[in-house]
Amino acid sequence: MRNKNSENNKNKSQGRMAMGMLLVLVVVLMAGIKMSYRGWTSLGQAKNKAQAEQPAPLVWPPQAAPESEPFCHTVKLTLPQLDKANEEGFAVDQGRRCITREAMRAHDEYLAQRARSKAERDANESRHALEQKLQAELEQAVAQQVAQGGITLQNLGQAREGKTTQVANVLLPSAGGAAKPLPKPPAELFVPVTYHSGGMPLAGFVTPNPKDGKRHPVIIWLTGGDSNTLDDFWTEGTPGNDQSASAFRKADMVMMFPTLRGGNSNPGQREYFWGEVDDVTAAVLFAARLPYVDPARIYLGGHSTGATLALLVAGTGLPVQGVFAFGPVADPSTYTSSQLPVAWKRLGSEEQRLRAPIHWLHAIKAPTWIIEGANPPSNMAAQSQLCKARKSEQVHCVQVAGLDHFSVLQPLTRRIAAQLAMGEDPKLESTAPLP
Repeated sequence: MRNKNSENNKNKSQGRMAMGMLLVLVVVLMAGIKMSYRGWTSLGQAKNKAQAEQPAPLVWPPQAAPESEPFCHTVKLTLPQLDKANEEGFAVDQGRRCITREAMRAHDEYLAQRARSKAERDANESRHALEQKLQAELEQAVAQQVAQGGITLQNLGQAREGKTTQVANVLLPSAGGAAKPLPKPPAELFVPVTYHSGGMPLAGFVTPNPKDGKRHPVIIWLTGGDSNTLDDFWTEGTPGNDQSASAFRKADMVMMFPTLRGGNSNPGQREYFWGEVDDVTAAVLFAARLPYVDPARIYLGGHSTGATLALLVAGTGLPVQGVFAFGPVADPSTYTSSQLPVAWKRLGSEEQRLRAPIHWLHAIKAPTWIIEGANPPSNMAAQSQLCKARKSEQVHCVQVAGLDHFSVLQPLTRRIAAQLAMGEDPKLESTAPLP
């Protein structure tokens, strides 16, 4: 009996242990299932959150609002659409987060205006290209006729033959004024002379005879401003504005400074680039006959209005060895009334054409340099016109970077004078492009 009871007790103990283990297994299994469920739930939530935070793809243009919507042209913008609208320049209503109908109208008008402007630019460019093509073809045809002798182009002297100027009828009140007495330069630098033009005795100043038995090159120099009149023309200025052209006399060249009709105490009336052309030509011929001048080395130069006049003289075909025009204009009618007292618009178009160097560049026979500083103040716009219109291979254009209408004079006259004194042909190169 005792053994049977012990065996029953043992079986009961084992049963309780098995039940306990089963219970623990159930608890562990339940806990695992719960934890797995929570993990799956957290993973799903994280995935949903990530998807919610990811920006929607850009759809552009945005969907239009219903026509019944009075204010917004579009539906509410997504964040990418909002960024895109800002980039495109739309005015966005921040409260409704939409592109307003007024903003859309303004944007459409801007695009239409831009399209119209582009079409106009394209049309102008096409028209300009066609005009240039036709002009080039015309110039080529004329050049062929000239080469074949079918057309003979006049020089300025031929074109003016038999004509007189009417400029006296269009002078402004400021054209009057008392005559200035002739200046008195140091005798060792310049002596007074008288030359004749059109039967009129005109005053001038030349380098005195060095009496060295040599014949020297000579340059006739035309001053700027009032080119008919001389005052102190021999005193050197600062490097920024030295209009004396003293580099030539320092290089042992003979210099002549002529006064022109109506200037100082000269007879005659100022004709503003008309009769003055004859005066300068007469001065050149006078200088060529000086016993200490080499007639094979005669040069002409000038600054500003003097350069404009020098170009006109060159346009007559005057056979000098070189012309140096510092800062001329293409047409004197561009000078203001404060610069020259002439009402140019009241002067006939033919007279204006016969005063404008740009129309006579083809007739230039002498090597000619048109020189200007690229910095303001300068006549670079006129420089560009002249250089683009030149038809003679003798005409050379020189634009100097870093210098202006006045500061270009001293360094360039020194360079030219040194080359001429050595018997060399001038070598000048541009350091700035044309505008």
